[in-house]
Amino acid sequence: MEVRLIEAASEIGAGTRGTSLGMGALRVAAWKMGSELFGHAEESILRDENDVLYEDDNSSPNAHHIDGLIRFESDLAYEVYKYQRNNVFPIIIGGDHSIAIGSVSGTKMAHASERIGVVWIDAHADLHSPWTTPSGNVHGMPLALLMNIEKKGNNRPRMFTLDVWDRLRKIGASGPKVLPEDLVFIGLRDFEAEEAAIIKEHNIKVITVEELRAKGAAAVVKEVLAYLGACDKLHVSFDVDSLDPSISVGTGTPVPNGLFLDEARTLLTDFCSDPKTVALDVVEINPALDTRNAMAESVLTVMEPLFPILRAR
Repeated sequence: MEVRLIEAASEIGAGTRGTSLGMGALRVAAWKMGSELFGHAEESILRDENDVLYEDDNSSPNAHHIDGLIRFESDLAYEVYKYQRNNVFPIIIGGDHSIAIGSVSGTKMAHASERIGVVWIDAHADLHSPWTTPSGNVHGMPLALLMNIEKKGNNRPRMFTLDVWDRLRKIGASGPKVLPEDLVFIGLRDFEAEEAAIIKEHNIKVITVEELRAKGAAAVVKEVLAYLGACDKLHVSFDVDSLDPSISVGTGTPVPNGLFLDEARTLLTDFCSDPKTVALDVVEINPALDTRNAMAESVLTVMEPLFPILRAR
């Protein structure tokens, strides 16, 4: 199977600048380490809308710069759709985690009549919406949008915000792209009460770092694949803040007690070995917050083993 790298350098959804540099940081790490990462696959570079970050954001305080995401997420969804329809495996390099709005929508577009499972490897739940967000940063909202779950909270979003939110929900197709029973969190350890309520209400499966360490990463992959057995295709979304901050500070929202590199490597290689897995996101690499590009170098060692596995499928 062919592999395609898609640079999705949008950082509109983050509260800290720098994730748009993630692909460049990986490229520098590859040069330094003699890696053939960028020789393994063709690349697509999407035009971003990060210029909106220089503009005033008075129109949407509960979803900052959300209007800048419409064209970008639509383009990303089509790019992911296009390659999957041609039996090419897309690895989408962020950017912040709001890019999953486009990437998962693209997976659903490519398999419209099929059931999509999502494996969300992340320290955070990303289940907020404009009604509940404490920060207004859209990278904390993609799963709520993709599942069409809008828990009412204390915020009073403006009509402009809700109109754009609705347009984002309809990228590719109306209706939820993913069902709560088809979502699994791995490494989740930092979330707010509103997100905890959604997890409890919908009985969403969560595998903590402690559980993973007790069972072993390989056993966790088997457990998740069995749990998502009714799904036809799987989309894996890997946020580097799922990793322990001891590995690097190069992400905007580090959380203690995270995954170690060997655990992340096993998770991604084993999921990508399964023929149901059709796409992978790698997000939130931020060299602007890093020391000597350590995060990108670490993530490179997680990504490199994926290429021979995917090409052999």
